[in-house]
Amino acid sequence: MRRFRSVLAAAVTLAAFAGVGVAAAPAQAATYCTNKGQKYFCEYGVSTTKMANGTKEEFVVGSDHAVWTNWTYPDGSWNGWVSMDGWVQSRIEADAEQKTADSWISISAVGGDGNRWFRVRYGNGTWSDWQVSCFVEPNGRFCP
Repeated sequence: MRRFRSVLAAAVTLAAFAGVGVAAAPAQAATYCTNKGQKYFCEYGVSTTKMANGTKEEFVVGSDHAVWTNWTYPDGSWNGWVSMDGWVQSRIEADAEQKTADSWISISAVGGDGNRWFRVRYGNGTWSDWQVSCFVEPNGRFCP
């Protein structure tokens, strides 16, 4: 009986220790970075493109999974971050550079549904709505 109690006590102590070990292990958390005051997923980085007039535009995936953008003015100051909405789970791919003032640029990223989504910036500075990849929706507005 004494031996049984010793084994039982050892088992309870071990279980309690193991339980503490599991409870003390931190949950995996996303790592966030900050760029000009905007919190974003470090793993997705900052994507940058340049307009024909020299304006630089940056894109990040915010901690809310929305796409956020910020751009420079001619004097070099920054506009401030603006949400482009959406819910993405990948780095944002941005066209490398706008060639002429009336050229379009596009950004794309993988959405919550696993499909690639994109938006187009027109020469006048306005953006299209988000559209799913032409492979998914071949009759989309910007699809050939």
